[in-house]
Amino acid sequence: MATPLRMPDMGTVEGQVTLVRWLKAEGDNVALGEPLFEVETDKGVSEVEAALAGVLLRRMVAAGARVGAGETIAMIRRPGEPDEAPAGAAPAASPSSSPARPRIAPTIRALAEKRGVNLETVRGTGPGGLITREDVLKAAGAATSAAPSGAPAQARTRNQDIVARKVSQSHREKPVFHVTARVDMTTAIACHQKQAASYDAIFVKAAGVALAEFPAFVGGREAIDVAIAIDIDDDLFAPAVRSPASRSAADISREIEALVSKAKARALGPADVEGTCFLVSNLGMFPVESFDAVIYPEHSAALAVGSMIHTPVSDGMSTVIAPIASLTLSVDHRFINGRAAARFIARVKQIVETGAFE
Repeated sequence: MATPLRMPDMGTVEGQVTLVRWLKAEGDNVALGEPLFEVETDKGVSEVEAALAGVLLRRMVAAGARVGAGETIAMIRRPGEPDEAPAGAAPAASPSSSPARPRIAPTIRALAEKRGVNLETVRGTGPGGLITREDVLKAAGAATSAAPSGAPAQARTRNQDIVARKVSQSHREKPVFHVTARVDMTTAIACHQKQAASYDAIFVKAAGVALAEFPAFVGGREAIDVAIAIDIDDDLFAPAVRSPASRSAADISREIEALVSKAKARALGPADVEGTCFLVSNLGMFPVESFDAVIYPEHSAALAVGSMIHTPVSDGMSTVIAPIASLTLSVDHRFINGRAAARFIARVKQIVETGAFE
């Protein structure tokens, strides 16, 4: 007999994950805790360790397949068990019985994602069946030419699919309430011009400090981590900035630069994105005065930052021209009421205007 190995619960927003690649072939010995396969979730690609020790008899799920928690993905012969699978257990149609395909370079995977190409369907023309850049571009061209006449090609990456499902879930489940405030950016501009910090870092810091003072926004979390929205080639990523309340904006700025580099390389993993409770989205580099940010399913709120506009500001005695940006806070009204939202955005405004982010 053999023992079924089941897909563990990966703790994802989605009901299923993608088994990207097997790290062991049928007949290989597997040690408890040894990396056995890779999965892709809404948080990135990560290795999954074997929950059983023994010999991998059958791989029941093909690379690229979607799998739910608890589904049988392999049969393991544990020490002392006979070398046979239980009656009726047959491997799913998969490439496991064929020679293993050559490993695919990260740059080729990134290109395939960008062009919407499923690498499982691409025949490699390189040495030993290696998939080349030309193979991916040829497959992308074939997909485009196969689109209906007059219809634009709508190739979406796996990451875009995940984002689409997340925002759809958020729209269905969350009764959202919005509050907007105008913030004087004079102090923030001075800090930015000294190259001490980016505007993204300033608002992440301000949000982190405010979150530490408003428990309803963080759901009792001890670690308060803030996600920052990053746009790479029309793909949206939301990596985590860890514990921004206790760090300087300059330090946060350096971390965001590193996260952007990882996002460009499509190298963000689960450890880079999980555990956040709040999102900051900044479109201030565009002529966007204000907008409403979508709240991620696992978050309670999101802050949207619009562009700076030089605006007349009066204190009743005199009028000056000041750089003003609009902040819009979106909150899940099931947990956060309007008064709490107003106090929170007022606190963020105070932090930015007084320079308490440095």
